[in-house]
Amino acid sequence: MYKSVKRKSSNRDRILECIFRNTPISRTRIAEMTGITPATTTLTISELISDGIVKELGLETPSPQGGTGRKRIALDICPDYRLALGIELNQKSFCLCITNLKGQIYYQYSTPYSDTLSNHITDIILEQIPIALDACHLEQHQLVGIGIAVPGHLDIATSNLVSNNKTWDNFNASHIRSSFSVPVFIENNGRCMALKQYLFHPEETPDTFALFHVGLGMFCANMIEGQLFLGNAYVSGEIGHTIINPNGHRCECGKQGCLQTIASERSLIQHAKSLYGLNTFCMLNNLVSSPDEITIDTIATAYTLGDAAVSSYISNALHYLGISTSNIAILMNPEKIFLHGQFFTYPDIHSELVNIIQHQLSFVGNQHVDSIEVLPYAETNGAVGGAALAILRGLLGITYA
Repeated sequence: MYKSVKRKSSNRDRILECIFRNTPISRTRIAEMTGITPATTTLTISELISDGIVKELGLETPSPQGGTGRKRIALDICPDYRLALGIELNQKSFCLCITNLKGQIYYQYSTPYSDTLSNHITDIILEQIPIALDACHLEQHQLVGIGIAVPGHLDIATSNLVSNNKTWDNFNASHIRSSFSVPVFIENNGRCMALKQYLFHPEETPDTFALFHVGLGMFCANMIEGQLFLGNAYVSGEIGHTIINPNGHRCECGKQGCLQTIASERSLIQHAKSLYGLNTFCMLNNLVSSPDEITIDTIATAYTLGDAAVSSYISNALHYLGISTSNIAILMNPEKIFLHGQFFTYPDIHSELVNIIQHQLSFVGNQHVDSIEVLPYAETNGAVGGAALAILRGLLGITYA
């Protein structure tokens, strides 16, 4: 539910955000929620309707309590007023989507990660965007913008990606931006997924929440009263680099025992590969013909079938993920915590994690546990998050700096 967000925005942008987050909604209710005068609200909405961004849905459904007075007309966003193009880069795949203003996918393209993709990522982006536009019979001006979700952070001064992983060193933000007539926005992929949740799923998403993403790496994005929290340095949100075991394995960041060395998809796959072939009782030997074929699906299957070595390692990883999730709940006290990642979608793994979190938070009752939700996983989630970034920045003029 949208509240009066404390950011410097125009009346138009505040009204649009309110409609996005609360549709269907009347002019009177918008004025009440934003604090903008009824006269200004009415005038602004008339302009938005005239421009084709907002539409009237008809009279609001009467409340169960009844009531008298003038009936109010409900409003909504016109989803096809403009489209948005989103891209995500990660070490599983490259994904590109075109969506409408409600997040509905009109076009998608993905290709598995490869060294060629990494080495030529800028050229591939410049090649695939025109192909996507042609497939949808679109001109650039019909986009609100292009949003790129990256596994790291963009250095504003140099336009280079900041990451311990050098996979995307050939990503050239300046070249991409100069190649298109519409604005190009770049943000961490975990934060883009949080923006996707905020913009496209308002019914289930409060203004203050955390999104804990677990993939090959990890990130925790935080929204506070509708404002994406960035902190004062790139380290903000890097939950994968919080230390779980000071005597553990050395992380790519240089520290020992970081959470991602134990519970990221990359660490789970590396451990499973080390187990492969050690003994004939290992389920992994029967599921794949080579350790290079091991995926998260393989590991989850071995866990479900009761492989002792795999189950022991996964339970240890879930233990630390449960502790980290509980720490988020205690330290930040968000209205909701969303867990996102392929790893969380397997029922047995999900169940064990929930039990761990319940135990960790038992001293505060069920309130925090009930506010933790596992999101549906899809390969396109990051790219759709990039589209959400483009809409929020390009259409609503919202900045998070």
